[in-house]
Amino acid sequence: MNLYDPWPNEVTVNQHTYRLDLSFDNVLYALKARGDEGMTMMDRCETFLQLVIKQDIPPVADWVDVHNAIIDLITTAKQKPTRYDINGDPIEPKGEGEHIKADYDFDFDASYIYAAFRQTYGIDLVKEQGRMHWLSFVALFDALPDDTAFVRIRHIRSTRLGDIKDKKQRDAVRRQQRELALPDDENKEEGGDSYGS
Repeated sequence: MNLYDPWPNEVTVNQHTYRLDLSFDNVLYALKARGDEGMTMMDRCETFLQLVIKQDIPPVADWVDVHNAIIDLITTAKQKPTRYDINGDPIEPKGEGEHIKADYDFDFDASYIYAAFRQTYGIDLVKEQGRMHWLSFVALFDALPDDTAFVRIRHIRSTRLGDIKDKKQRDAVRRQQRELALPDDENKEEGGDSYGS
C-alpha cells in the first residue's frame, strides 16, 4: 500500500489482465464463497473468480494462478489474528508454526464491525457497498481503536487463559469467551473446553 498510486483494480497473469470488482462487500462475499465447504475446491475457485473478475474468467488452466494473484493483492499482513494478554497487550507468537485461532468473523461480527465504523469514522458501511475499495476498508478495519466493542471482543476472544494466574479472573474471562465465542469455537467446545485452563 502507498498513498501516491490509486488502489489496484486489476491483476495480470500469463500476459492477460483481468479487471476486478474489489469493493469491500464484493470481496467479503467472494471470500465467503471461497470458504464454502459444501462446494468442491474447483467450484469454490470458479465462484470466487466469477464474483471478483468483471469480465470473462480465465481458462481453467489459469484459475489457480489468477486466484492466487488476487488473494496476494487483497491480503495484508495485519489480517492475521493477534493474540493478547490479560492487559490487552499483543503477544508475539513463540514460533512461526504456532497456530493462532481467528478472533473475528466478518459475518458473525457484522453488527459490531458496522457499529465500530460508525463510531470511529462516521462511515455507514451499508451506504459504502459497491463503492469503498477493499484495501481502504482493510486499512480502516485494522486501525479500529480499543474503545469500540468490536476490538474489546477480539481482545477477550484472543486472551490465553493459561497466562492468567488468578483463578477468579481466569474464570471470568473464560465465561466471557464462551459468551462471545465464534460459531466454530462453540462447536469445538461441545467436545470439551477449547480455551485451556
